[in-house]
Amino acid sequence: MSRRLLAGFLAAAAVLAFAPAAFADVQACLNASEKGQKLRTAGKLREARESFVVCGAEGCPALVRHDCSQWNQDLQGILPTVVFGAKDKGGRDLFDVIVTMDGEPFLKKLDGKSVIVDPGKHTFKFESGSLTATETALIKEGEKSRVITVTFEGPPLPPGPTPPTTNTPGPITGPTPVPGADSTGHSLPPWIVVGVGGAALIAGVVIFVTTPTRPSNCNADTQKCVRRDGQTDADLADDKDRAGTADSQPVLGAIVGGAGLALIAGGLVWHFIEPTGPKTGGLRVLPWTTGKSTGLSLGATF
Repeated sequence: MSRRLLAGFLAAAAVLAFAPAAFADVQACLNASEKGQKLRTAGKLREARESFVVCGAEGCPALVRHDCSQWNQDLQGILPTVVFGAKDKGGRDLFDVIVTMDGEPFLKKLDGKSVIVDPGKHTFKFESGSLTATETALIKEGEKSRVITVTFEGPPLPPGPTPPTTNTPGPITGPTPVPGADSTGHSLPPWIVVGVGGAALIAGVVIFVTTPTRPSNCNADTQKCVRRDGQTDADLADDKDRAGTADSQPVLGAIVGGAGLALIAGGLVWHFIEPTGPKTGGLRVLPWTTGKSTGLSLGATF
């Protein structure tokens, strides 16, 4: 009997020891919830968000946790964010810049990331060494990634080296080379045409050599296929398709390969008869193709 009494006493003592701690945790959750609502009403959304994180933790009662989580989620849509930047007088970005907001420390350096700011009118002070700049802005609810950049009006940048001046006439040089032209004055487009023609020629050869053989039951002269013994309609249709491919694919390969040869020839002709030197005028030879025919166009400028 004494052992049972001792066990009951110990259990009661444990409950009484745990009860104040549990009550303290619940009270902290309720206090954080009440504080967060007051801060949100006052427009201090950053501090309200911190309170809602506390009362939305797992240790808080389910009802309080649910409300705080919902309030925190609502804040995400209206919390404004700002991206700060600073430049020197020459327009170069600065990084080691301290930013204060309304006289309170805010950022120790600039990293290009957006930061949360309470809505309202704020004065931002930027400091880089002995240089300072101030920007006042009205931050609105829901405004995201607003860019605020200042330029430090410091001492003038040191001038770069001045090229020496001389009255001695320089050497007479030819015209400035045009991008896409080689040292002899030939341009790149003719070789592009040759490359396209080479690709077309290879494609034509591949099409030609991969032509399937004509089925034995299909006659090239009559353009008809005879049903074999026991052959189904589907197999007969396949034989007809294969026979049609055997007739048309070599023609297609020859057309594609011929067009490739024409392009190669046209590109080479264009390259060798193209005038070099200053392009002030002269004869222009341009190859063309429509897929069914090819040719050369002549033009002149004076």
